[in-house]
Amino acid sequence: MKCFIVAALLLATLASGENIFKINITPEEAQQFLNSAQLRGIGDIEYAPKTGENPLPEARNEQGQFVYMGRVIEHPEDYVEEHYDAHQYHGQDGLGQFAYGYKDWNQGKNEKRDETGKVTGSYKYVQPHGRDFVANYYADKTGFHVEDNRPAHLKLPATKTPAVLKAEEEHFKLWGELAAAAGHNPDPYAAEYQQEGRYQPAEPEYQPYVHEEPPYVPGPEETGEPKGFFYAFDYNVPLLRNKEERAELERLRAVNNKDE
Repeated sequence: MKCFIVAALLLATLASGENIFKINITPEEAQQFLNSAQLRGIGDIEYAPKTGENPLPEARNEQGQFVYMGRVIEHPEDYVEEHYDAHQYHGQDGLGQFAYGYKDWNQGKNEKRDETGKVTGSYKYVQPHGRDFVANYYADKTGFHVEDNRPAHLKLPATKTPAVLKAEEEHFKLWGELAAAAGHNPDPYAAEYQQEGRYQPAEPEYQPYVHEEPPYVPGPEETGEPKGFFYAFDYNVPLLRNKEERAELERLRAVNNKDE
């Protein structure tokens, strides 16, 4: 019952956007924070909310040029300064488990590692053509695995371009000319190399990869009981936006959202 109350309080704190900075806490307390952070959803990533915008603040250099954060702006009337409420969090329990994530105006990520060593995560960002790219992944003893939301035809194996095919043709043509001039074909896979007594490359035996995570061994400088930490905070992000480019991106996103 006590654990449930603590978890509920932590979740309410995280949901309210209150800044949290906890260090040198017990693994159990750290795990409560990690679990509460993960309730936001590893695969449910939100972008940072926009809190406002304003014309670029007036600032000029010694030459009289309009500048914004060190950048010369020739036509400041074509730009606005947007503001976003970004967020990030990170925690570890001192025993190997962790969780971290962030969200900005056009990208976000969440990732966690559990007590078995399995890492699970997802990330999302806005592509130049306005469509969200979303990837979900995990890594365990069998390796790294990822799935994303690209259309099926974009996930097909890479094919050789005309330039590559032309380069291959030129390569093998030159190879044949040099072999003919030498009166000998140095191809180790040619029939003459497959005779008895000649070297024959063995077929490689497939061995599935299985990763074994070595047990954690504290170093000589690590003394005392394991400790964890957790922090989560919001912060303002000012963003320079070109009005015309912003309008085009919003148009593309509207079209993509309509198609989905």
